[in-house]
Amino acid sequence: MRTTWMSFVAVSVVLLSSALKAQNTAGSISGIVQDPQGAVIPGAKVTLTNEAQGAAGPQLVTSPEGTFVFSPVLPGRYTVTVESTGFKKYSQSGITLDVNDKLGLPPIKLEVGATGESVTVEANAVQLQTVTAERAGVVDGRQIVDIALNGRNFNNLLRTVPGAMADGTISVNGQRTDQANFTVDGQTVIDTGVNVQTGFGYRISVDAMAEFKVSSNAMSAEFGRNSGAQIQVVTKSGTQDFHGGGYWFKRGEFMNANTFVNNATPVIQNGTAVPQFPIYCYMTLGYNIGGPIYIPKLFNRDKQKLFFFISQEWNRQITPNAPRQITVPTALERQGNFSQTRDSAGVPVIIKDPATGQPFPNNIIPANRFNPLGQAILNYLPMPNVFGNPSFNYQSQVPSVSPQFDEVYRVDYNINPKWRLFGRAMRSHNTQNNPYGRGDSANVLALSALPAPTFAWPDVTVNLATIISPTLTNEIQYGYTKNGIPGGAPPITSPYYRSVSNLQIPLLYPTADPIGLVPNFGFGGVPGPSWLTNLSLTSQFNGLPYANANPLYNAIDNLTKVAGTHTIKAGFFLEHAIKTESAFGDVNSTIAFGRDPLNPGDTNWAFSNALLGNFQSYTQFSRYPIGNYPYMNIEWYAQDSWKATPRLTINYGLRFNLVPPSYEQRNNVANFLPSLFNPSQAVRLFQPALINGQRVAYDAASGQTLSAAYIGFIVPGSGNPNDGTIQAGVNGEPRGLMQSRGIQWGPRLGLAYQLNDKTVVRMGGGVFYERVVAGMIRTQATDPPFVRQPQLLYGNISNIAASAAIAQGPVGISGISPDGHVPSVYNYSAGIQRELPARVLLDVSYVGSISRHLVLLYPINDIPYGAAWQPQNQDYSLGVPVQFNGTTTLPANLLRPYPGYAGPTTSSFSNYGYINNFGGTASYNSLQVAVNRRIGRGLNIGAQYAWSKSLGAASCTFGGGPCGIRPGDIRSVDYGPLTLDRRQQLT
Repeated sequence: MRTTWMSFVAVSVVLLSSALKAQNTAGSISGIVQDPQGAVIPGAKVTLTNEAQGAAGPQLVTSPEGTFVFSPVLPGRYTVTVESTGFKKYSQSGITLDVNDKLGLPPIKLEVGATGESVTVEANAVQLQTVTAERAGVVDGRQIVDIALNGRNFNNLLRTVPGAMADGTISVNGQRTDQANFTVDGQTVIDTGVNVQTGFGYRISVDAMAEFKVSSNAMSAEFGRNSGAQIQVVTKSGTQDFHGGGYWFKRGEFMNANTFVNNATPVIQNGTAVPQFPIYCYMTLGYNIGGPIYIPKLFNRDKQKLFFFISQEWNRQITPNAPRQITVPTALERQGNFSQTRDSAGVPVIIKDPATGQPFPNNIIPANRFNPLGQAILNYLPMPNVFGNPSFNYQSQVPSVSPQFDEVYRVDYNINPKWRLFGRAMRSHNTQNNPYGRGDSANVLALSALPAPTFAWPDVTVNLATIISPTLTNEIQYGYTKNGIPGGAPPITSPYYRSVSNLQIPLLYPTADPIGLVPNFGFGGVPGPSWLTNLSLTSQFNGLPYANANPLYNAIDNLTKVAGTHTIKAGFFLEHAIKTESAFGDVNSTIAFGRDPLNPGDTNWAFSNALLGNFQSYTQFSRYPIGNYPYMNIEWYAQDSWKATPRLTINYGLRFNLVPPSYEQRNNVANFLPSLFNPSQAVRLFQPALINGQRVAYDAASGQTLSAAYIGFIVPGSGNPNDGTIQAGVNGEPRGLMQSRGIQWGPRLGLAYQLNDKTVVRMGGGVFYERVVAGMIRTQATDPPFVRQPQLLYGNISNIAASAAIAQGPVGISGISPDGHVPSVYNYSAGIQRELPARVLLDVSYVGSISRHLVLLYPINDIPYGAAWQPQNQDYSLGVPVQFNGTTTLPANLLRPYPGYAGPTTSSFSNYGYINNFGGTASYNSLQVAVNRRIGRGLNIGAQYAWSKSLGAASCTFGGGPCGIRPGDIRSVDYGPLTLDRRQQLT
């Protein structure tokens, strides 16, 4: 790790010494100076002043063509002053520059007169985009605070941008949720495992935000890293005067009404039936302050050099969870007495003796038949607290507590008119305590806390801008951030530990569980509400403590050269990140005790099965993989903004992207490639057979027979259990499991033509590239041979290894297509901006895009179409006439193309049975309309509308649901409206 870090610093220092660029927060202000007749005035002196800080900025002289360009310029309000011999001094104030904006001022016409005379004007509240084709939406700091935001979450500001969606997921112009780039002061702030920001550790107080901007289409070549929208946040700076504020919001639970379900199902507390009451409390406390840093009469006396800004915010939420309603064993059942046991229909349950097949006398199991571990399992579960309900007898409703602390510290230093520096540190920390767990750990009982700290710290950015000459400037920025959302271990006294609950059940893989958690127990068949089954009654731990950390480094540099009517930029972007994350899996084992007539140890009831220790199935990860997944992005570009005529500006450029795949540092990932699968080395599966009138699982090679439940299971010792798999970095397999595609070229072109003083026509487009998420390779850490998750049937918890020797079920596999295409988006737009009467700005545009090489999940081990109707695939052991309608077909595992491997299943953390390929396509077409009016005194009115259509084969790349396509890749069936499709949106 130290070597990697030192190498990165060394590379960064070398690169940053050159003239380069990537996206950051600074923009530009340009214009043309003319005399009263419209002739250009060369050699005029132009000064730019930051109004909030009072510091006179750089001074330029107009070019022979009368033009000037200030770049780089941080967002804020500015005054432009122009002086020329024989003309009155001209001053225009109130010029607002948004983040990363290219602002073209209307022609500045000087009046003839003495230099001592002056003309002062206020900038027009309506600013036409006359020098760029980029489509963007901006919300300033005042609007950010004034707009009602649910939970003070700034992501909801996306709703103010045409074509943007922020209803739980973030999508802009039909792009996938992982295609947008989030930056704070130019520093990337996303989880590179899934390429998203939502729901993660980056939370910023809206009172600390100076501006929120979304660039969505036709961006210039200086934008990269992601193929979708650029979502940019700029933090506030200090000013010449001290400004600050404090706030406190509280929503208490004392006025909350209880739910109907809680009132209808009281629980027993201290012998009394009382309804549970959900607690819902929300509190926010914070302050911010900014101003000059100075020492009277000694340093910064005019308060124009050094400034600070501090924001701190505390949030505490107590949110109710849905009631958990389940069935637990009664006091009699824990003693072996099932005489009062009823199913959900009220019918008495007959408890059978597995040794004889006959009912236990009086439905009571003798104590000498108890398995001590099984009795400990029943006693581990809480006692009933709800009586008289046939669907459940236990209810819990424990709230989740989430204290959060967010802070921002910023310093701006105007060293001199040619050097400007700012630095910003940010921290966000949230200690979630959800008693019912998260994705890495879930349970129904809420027996103890399950802490899950979410953090983003440190997050540091430093930016230095230099004016080398009146026509040459450079800007350099370096940033580092680290985020994570790990799952903590339970408290040391938690009953979730085997040692605390005295549940020392032997494991098939004892070293897989790092901290000794109790198994995940399932009790299928006992009563439960329709929305919650008892199949995963106690817990669903997926490996704790769950590792998740993501340090990320950005190094960027920018060089701007003004040459006549050309503003030329060249830049470089370097990003290095490591995603450290553990794989999700039941390393503590999952033991199901459900009813199963094929189980020789079945008693006809899950709790009595557990009391005897007879399980229905057992699964466990063979190891707990924790991987480190680094990558490096290297991008550079050159572009020109050419003022071809006083009314026409042409932006053209080219961006180069080098995005080699992520990889696991120790090569502990594997890939399944169908081309490597050798049928002659495949494992054998137990086939169905009818022997002596009994249906059994049969292996013809060895003559072995087993219970029919083992049909489709792997014959022990047969074939190569890892057939078709290959380890990363071995025998020519790339470390990232796919080939690097080398340098990708991304041309950009934009036009802005000003028809008149109130109308601008704009059009543009470009090619953008996307890095696939690091989580895609992480899922390969659970593939054979590194991890196996066999399914065992029918055994006793005292000797699980004995069941493993009988037979194991097929295991999951997944893969990544080795061609490794880089997902790409071709976006384009054309529209018109018009200033209407009453200072209303109307923007009407067509916005579209075409996406290619998107990641799709292609099912590789699904049953081929039509296989169920073929004669050779019928099960003749069923003892009934064969029907070629799918009712007498062989079990699914006997029809799969790759024997020994399971079929397609997806979740948020694994994609077994699928290959990640790069054949996805999508399209987006829309009409977007925005109407805005700045009335003045901080009052703004705006409306946005989008009429759009998003088409494609799948909407996401990582996780279950709409990611997968059908076998055979039938585009006429799969291609259609996406889940991200929003036909009409109005804000």
